Amino acid sequence: MRIIDADGHVQERHIPWQDLLPAPFRSRAPQAVKDNRGVEFIMMEGRLCPKPVGKGCSFVGAPRSRKPRETTGMTDPVQRLKDMDLEGIDTAVLFGTSPFLSLPFVEDKELAGTIAQVYNNWLADYCKAAPLRLKGVALVPIQDPTAAVSELRRCVRELGFVAVASPVHSASGKNLDHPDLEPFFAEAERLNVPICIHVGAGDGTAAGIERFDHPFYTHAMTHPFEQMIAVLCVVVGGILEKFPRLKVAFMEAGAGWVPYWMERLDEHYEYLRPTVPWLSKAPSEYMRCGNLYYAFEPDESTVGFVANFVGADLLVFASDYNHSDSKFPDTVKSVTSREDIPPAVMTKIMGENAARLYGI
Repeated sequence: MRIIDADGHVQERHIPWQDLLPAPFRSRAPQAVKDNRGVEFIMMEGRLCPKPVGKGCSFVGAPRSRKPRETTGMTDPVQRLKDMDLEGIDTAVLFGTSPFLSLPFVEDKELAGTIAQVYNNWLADYCKAAPLRLKGVALVPIQDPTAAVSELRRCVRELGFVAVASPVHSASGKNLDHPDLEPFFAEAERLNVPICIHVGAGDGTAAGIERFDHPFYTHAMTHPFEQMIAVLCVVVGGILEKFPRLKVAFMEAGAGWVPYWMERLDEHYEYLRPTVPWLSKAPSEYMRCGNLYYAFEPDESTVGFVANFVGADLLVFASDYNHSDSKFPDTVKSVTSREDIPPAVMTKIMGENAARLYGI
């Protein structure tokens, strides 16, 4: 059985930004700093990323009752490959961490675009250690759609990346169904690479977290609620009607929310259909049509039910290596050892679906 990690992470925090950024941007380059607790963050645009305290704070630095095994694999690809062998992972699709997850909220578009280029070049070098096993996900300045299109094209054509990451909204305040983002969707469709919606907690703008200043509350809320909004924009916003070959994946929120959201959107479609005349079918039909994929958590007890309800071809395995909530080095085993998932379904969700999603 081929095992593909659809959402693993690298750590780009210690890239020598000031050496690699063009001269006009060096004074504002991302910089690793520590707060008054000794917790390391990235300083960008005069603020700590992710937000350490106050409304919408991150859970970075919060006390943990469990930590994954320590490893240097997020910065060292040779160690990463050893960790993949330990898990039994054949191929890993790689997202960044910081400033990757905070870049969409950089207000200076030129600075954001330049940081994205440096990061993508660094990730391409990381992947050179084993190009068949390490696959990059592009970071683009979504707050500048024209620049995002150009950088996405470079990453796919020149660097060999297999996907592009996107937030649910950005510093510009535009949701995914905003018309200004249509060229970005068009380019992803043309290049046949998926857009992976990956939420970053702690920027202070995610759904609902403006009400809370506690890391348990903010992290628990951010990912699922933002992904529900993302599906709402992609499906009800008519993006799949305009771009019928576009693939979109929803990462790091689990998959248990998907059946509920299908039924809720369908319920609203039943009696509010005149308000969305551009839709040609019920929301759940779009969510099952094969364009959308959903990453599940290794220890989700409802994976079998979701696979049956949503479709076994639409779930992908994600380790979240090696973030603090990752189960490394037991992420693969925690799924493949289960007896409630039939072997044919297991083969799909652990590798075949991700291979189709990413074209690998």
